[in-house]
Amino acid sequence: MKAPRALSIDLEGQQVKVYRNLKYKGLFSVQFGGLVVAHLATVQLTGVVFKVTESGRQRVLSQRQRNVHAYAIGTFRSAPQPTATEPISYNPYHAGHFFRVQDQAPIHSAQAVVLSQGKAYASAQR
Repeated sequence: MKAPRALSIDLEGQQVKVYRNLKYKGLFSVQFGGLVVAHLATVQLTGVVFKVTESGRQRVLSQRQRNVHAYAIGTFRSAPQPTATEPISYNPYHAGHFFRVQDQAPIHSAQAVVLSQGKAYASAQR
């Protein structure tokens, strides 16, 4: 098995698509221009939209096998995002959208998101 890919290009300010890597536990895959450019333990984004591909989710439900179908899409940032402290999650067996862990309320976007050590945190939006 290949080693995880470290970030080799400067993505600061670029729009990327990020998902939890299914092969490397605790890492996130970063896509830029349709290609995976890195596997990182921590990813910080601003202006985030959460996307779930329903056909991929339905495949998980019918086959009971994981596949990549849920993403955070936003602007890559290297500076810490201190407002991203509210835990969020996604579970295809629970719902077809991301949700806040505290109250299970759907979350479709956030000003800031930090993905770290397999967990996700968003800026609180009330």
